[in-house]
Amino acid sequence: MNVDIFIETRKRLHLSQDQLARGICTQATLSKFERNGKVPSLKILLQLCDRLELTLNDLFPLNHDEDSVRSKTLEQAEFQLLQGEYDQVKASLKQLGDPANGTVNFQMRFYFIRGYLTALNGGTIADALYDFSQILNRFDEGHHSMYATLAYTGMGIAYSNHCDNDRAAFYFNKVAGEVRNLNFKNRHNVWRALNVVYYTGRFYGKVNQPATSNDLLTYGVEVCAQYHVTYYLARILYQRASNRRDQHADPAAIRQDLQDAAAFARLNDNQKLLQHIANFSLD
Repeated sequence: MNVDIFIETRKRLHLSQDQLARGICTQATLSKFERNGKVPSLKILLQLCDRLELTLNDLFPLNHDEDSVRSKTLEQAEFQLLQGEYDQVKASLKQLGDPANGTVNFQMRFYFIRGYLTALNGGTIADALYDFSQILNRFDEGHHSMYATLAYTGMGIAYSNHCDNDRAAFYFNKVAGEVRNLNFKNRHNVWRALNVVYYTGRFYGKVNQPATSNDLLTYGVEVCAQYHVTYYLARILYQRASNRRDQHADPAAIRQDLQDAAAFARLNDNQKLLQHIANFSLD
């Protein structure tokens, strides 16, 4: 179920939880639904959707065979992006073609993935910003969904990778204060929240703000431990080791981060990171 669309629609209509729930259910019931995805009775859900002019299909996209295949391909593309397999991401997105006939959630996910591919793989800023603007200016004008946060982060990545740190800082600063407010309702949200934590932390390390960077990265380590996620953990630990080296921290702490990063990199077969770790110097 796409609870984010429900929340975004409520906020776009400038309705508080109390206003939306009035006469249908308690505010507490609605809050549990939005926060934890705990579904009230079907009757209540239908009434809430009706007040928002949503249908159940908006929250539960139809799963015809073709839609299922396309969704699996998009799922594969996001996982490939997480692993840094950019050529494979490109091939998966090419297989999908035009996303216009997908649900709103499908399209936002598509543009998030393609925007990141462009930003991380040497594409132009204009192409990356086009994809992120589809999310921010077309599908989520209220900027309340996780995809909006990812879009801001992606714009920061695009500018940073083109050595425009002033513009990059504008976008990373927007998301840095929201990191601890991100939700972890499912594994996708955990991955995406860690995406924001990692790239924001990496940027602050790059611009010589290691304390801010380490604060974010340490939070990322805690999230990985709590939700048993390893895919971002190796990169987070490597970045923290790099920051600690810049801070002339205890060499033992740096070596521990590198050893842990190497262990998780081997677990996930991240050969690129293993090479970086092998070349890492404490000097």
